[in-house]
Amino acid sequence: MKSAICLFSLLLLSQLHAEQVDLVAKGREAFQVWNCATCHAIDPDDVSIKTGPSLYNLFQTTPRDREVLVPATGSRAKVKADKDYFLNSVRNPATQLACAEKGPSKGEAYPAIMPQFTAEVITDANLEAIWHYLRNSSEQGKNGPAVVMGEVKAEAVTKDFENLSAVLVGARPRVFRAPLEQASGRAIHVGLPNGMNFTFDPRRLSLRTVWSGGFLNLKKEQTGRSTPGSEHGFGAADVLDATPALVPLTADGTPIDFEFKEPDVNDDASVIRHLEKGGDFLKELASWDAAFLGYDLAEKGDPVFHFRVGKNILTQAISFTDDGSLVIEISGKLATAQVFQLRETGWSDLKTTGGTFADGRWTLPVGEGKTYRLQAKVGHSLVARSPLSVAENLAPQSATTSPGEADLPAGYRVLNWAPPKDTFGRDQLFEPTGIAVAKDGTIVVGTRTAGIWRWKNQTWQLFAEGTYECLGLVIEDDHGDSIVIAQKPELTRIRDRNSDGRADSFETVCDDFGFHGNYHEYTHGPVRDAEGNYYFSLNLCHSNNDQASYKAGGKYMGSMGGFRGWAFRVSPAGVCEPFANGLRSPAGLGIDPQGRLVYTENQGEYVGSSKISYLVKGEFYGHPSGLVSLPGMQPGSPEIAFEKWQAKTHPFAIWFPHNKLANSPGNPTWDLTGGKFGPFSGQMFVGDQTLSTLVHVASERIGDVDQGTMVIFARMLASGVMRPCFLPDGSLLLGQTGRGWQSNGGKEASLQQIIHDPSVTAAEILSIQTRKTGFTVNFTAPLATSVTAESLLPKIQIDSWTYTDAVTYGSEENQKRKSSISSLVISKDRKSVALEIPDFSTPENIIHRIHHLLILDAPAIFAPVVARPALEAYQTVHVIPR
Repeated sequence: MKSAICLFSLLLLSQLHAEQVDLVAKGREAFQVWNCATCHAIDPDDVSIKTGPSLYNLFQTTPRDREVLVPATGSRAKVKADKDYFLNSVRNPATQLACAEKGPSKGEAYPAIMPQFTAEVITDANLEAIWHYLRNSSEQGKNGPAVVMGEVKAEAVTKDFENLSAVLVGARPRVFRAPLEQASGRAIHVGLPNGMNFTFDPRRLSLRTVWSGGFLNLKKEQTGRSTPGSEHGFGAADVLDATPALVPLTADGTPIDFEFKEPDVNDDASVIRHLEKGGDFLKELASWDAAFLGYDLAEKGDPVFHFRVGKNILTQAISFTDDGSLVIEISGKLATAQVFQLRETGWSDLKTTGGTFADGRWTLPVGEGKTYRLQAKVGHSLVARSPLSVAENLAPQSATTSPGEADLPAGYRVLNWAPPKDTFGRDQLFEPTGIAVAKDGTIVVGTRTAGIWRWKNQTWQLFAEGTYECLGLVIEDDHGDSIVIAQKPELTRIRDRNSDGRADSFETVCDDFGFHGNYHEYTHGPVRDAEGNYYFSLNLCHSNNDQASYKAGGKYMGSMGGFRGWAFRVSPAGVCEPFANGLRSPAGLGIDPQGRLVYTENQGEYVGSSKISYLVKGEFYGHPSGLVSLPGMQPGSPEIAFEKWQAKTHPFAIWFPHNKLANSPGNPTWDLTGGKFGPFSGQMFVGDQTLSTLVHVASERIGDVDQGTMVIFARMLASGVMRPCFLPDGSLLLGQTGRGWQSNGGKEASLQQIIHDPSVTAAEILSIQTRKTGFTVNFTAPLATSVTAESLLPKIQIDSWTYTDAVTYGSEENQKRKSSISSLVISKDRKSVALEIPDFSTPENIIHRIHHLLILDAPAIFAPVVARPALEAYQTVHVIPR
């Protein structure tokens, strides 16, 4: 017993030893994982407009002075930019606000929007490394050393059950999509109860890697913005390498390989090769005359893969015997003989049943209804999977709520919805980014990494697992048994065919676009129009390899090819086609009550500030990187230069005021509750991922030009608001994620419900109408009877500015000016005020400008109705009525 304890102690010490690492290199890696460069420049040549101050030359060997604003006192101070200042800026960013040191905003304090990064989010060790990296990034002669060796405690090697990012395998198979190296980002990974695991890759329509032991460790995928290249589970041992086992051949004898649209994860060399060759993506795709069709789950949960080669429709099942023999069974409807090419090494005792086998090729004859079998010995390095101390439980879980906190109008309250545990009873990262409600009241919730769950009768139940960053879903039936989701690799139809409450069919609706496993290649949507067409949009990527991404002169976002930065449409017949281009990070997609397709764009290069636009077929929306997917185009093609496309940019509708209401807006929804949610009927609601805010938007259409009003509704929600959804009772459910883009609310994820009390009225700005000589401001409550035009006039302020769309990251507030109000008229019902603004109709006052309206002393103006201390609204104006 004593020797066993000593052995355990030695093992524990070996797991917790400190290792020597280069802290500068580790800091550079951590800076990238948390994408600090999105808000902070570190390059002397970076002139982008960032949310936060530049960090270049800030932390020097001899600490320099830095001017800050201290919000607690409202005073300014000079502090030394030393390590203590750095640590406090990360751990307690709201205590000292840095002042801009150059540019149009020189001397102004940056807004207090940086979230607090606790040690649970960024560890002390990672923060120490970032400090050394930033010191080294200062100019030569003032910078810290290029290499700083230091001890970092190695992470303990934990068994899968203790690792909450590990996918456990119990008595049933687990089927997951995740970005593992030596396979494409579209690959499907399967963990079997007998300890064997394998990858089926749509790139080759074939089995690729096989391993035994632990299944998947998704810690890299679930940390920060994710690092593609997740790992096998605890104690895993490789059995077969990534050489495809059984690749179907086309009619001309070419082995299937969709590398041009889905190369292996982190294979930049292949990305560069296909990006630079030009060509025609859709034509090349059609030339292969083959497709991955999805997979079903058999009675015991084993996946059966479906694919097409020419006119042949095939299914493939993969299993392993207890002694490590691989078994592949193929069936289907073969209109022509189908040839498969087998790998040459890595297996033995190869046997086939049916068809003919010669020279490493297996040929199956014309026909249907038969099953062909291949068996081979591969078990030369099998290891057992760690036993689980808890059995899996798929039963429904009780759903609970608790009071939440947020800055809301009077008459509204917020509830926190507790997330479900995983099926082994462990806490899980539950990031609800897709929400829809079935006709019977079932709420279907899609998540980034925790699968699809259904809420019904105060319980949670897992509906589908293994999805890869589900950012939206549409319910196709009355009960939520058939849904279509957008996940990174594809648009997928997920169904429960045997009515047992769990999905068993995963049909590929559309994957006719490039997916390279890059963390930023999100697929947004889908939405469905009245004719049954589906729409989705594709993010650009964020690659540190400039050759592997066409950035159109920018520093950050670009296209790796395959229609990144485009929107797509899928017809009811399943025809998938590019719909519009010029998108950057189109994180929100919706269809308004009039049936128009709306999308929200995030600020960045070629996007001066976030904006709302209406998507129209064939139109260009401003970011040129996606143009590299046009036929014959390469990164250097002059035909896709921004200067040649800028004038073709489709007009946007509404600006989001940057750093004020939104930085990274998410999905729109509309209040169609008939007044259950208050006075905002017909208006759009949009959340923001960074600022943890929710705004309401009143659209205005003058002629054929769209513009409108944006007003804050809620601040300080728990996390980043990406998916609002109205429930049948008129409340608003908010799906939130803060991972990777740490949100002001501070939580990595949250699900909150906002509920309206109809007995309470709050005074808010409802909307603004643009007139030829000024604005009419509409309120949710009447002005106090004591308020006159003369007393109200000095309490209203208007200033305005515009943003510039250019290659730099974001835009300053340009052409800023204050507007005077010559007079105002209060309406008879006292719920509107008409403002007269001198020279309002001149072009410099109206063209693409955002007007900020501020009403001071609101509680006195609306008494006895409750109001916030001040009311604000932002009106985007492109035209005025004639």
